[in-house]
Amino acid sequence: MLINGTVLGVAPIRTSLLLTCGLLAGLFTVMKPEISAGLNWAMRFIFWGLHIGVGLGAILLASYLLRGWSKTVLPVFWGVTLTGVNGAIISAPLYLALDALFPAVADDGWLDQWAATGWWQGVLVEFIEVLPVLLLSWYAVNIPLFFNKPRLLNGDVPPDDPNDPTSEENEESEKAEQRRQVIEDLYSRLPEVIGSDVVAISSDLHYLNVHTLLGKALILGSLKHYVEAFAEQGILVHRSHWVAKAHVEKIHIAGDTATCLMATGLQVPISRSKRKEVKECFGSAARQLKQERPLSLVRP
Repeated sequence: MLINGTVLGVAPIRTSLLLTCGLLAGLFTVMKPEISAGLNWAMRFIFWGLHIGVGLGAILLASYLLRGWSKTVLPVFWGVTLTGVNGAIISAPLYLALDALFPAVADDGWLDQWAATGWWQGVLVEFIEVLPVLLLSWYAVNIPLFFNKPRLLNGDVPPDDPNDPTSEENEESEKAEQRRQVIEDLYSRLPEVIGSDVVAISSDLHYLNVHTLLGKALILGSLKHYVEAFAEQGILVHRSHWVAKAHVEKIHIAGDTATCLMATGLQVPISRSKRKEVKECFGSAARQLKQERPLSLVRP
């Protein structure tokens, strides 16, 4: 589905993976591939549900690990590849355990014979066999991201010389420049059709849903990376959601429900741990903040 020139973004990645697991398990149950042909329909569904679920679950875990792996933004291709490789590493011993539950009819290949010589050989063979499948599947899922044209930030700023008397004076300006580069990097990743007036940013595994006044884009990145860059221009209202103060229209807190109503109509959830901070930040003057707009998120 296209959304203002972008793709996906309809359902969270975790929900999409769960639905994919169920649909594929049902499909293979009906198709009766040779490897599960001797099982009844219930056992076939369990067989394929476990095998597909292990792969997708490993990808999910690898995505969580990757989300905090580095403060820098990885190129899209290498970020996706790293996630797929980590997923294969995580899933290999699990697939070996599944092979013990559902033994193959025959192990005629030399890899199968070598895998039977020891546990680590078995894990290695599972990794070799599952890696191409997981990588190709993960590349297919991430095809929309390959259409974006991300760029790396400039190289790290060399550390200050402790003997340089001007190092402390330059520290703040260097940090400000680094934040500016991070924000410019974000703008470069957004399709022109949705503009660059950022309303909110939400984390979904190692992806980010970036909402602007004109639409939404799905990119790779770390939420913390951009929260630090925008600094006082926004507030983290949930561990997975950041909002731009300039676009907050209303704060709604009632019972277990707490949300930020944004200028676009988007409702962003506020976590319990963030309620006090949000109240202190906005109080009853959310609309006044919208009018003042002391700091603009629009690209100059």
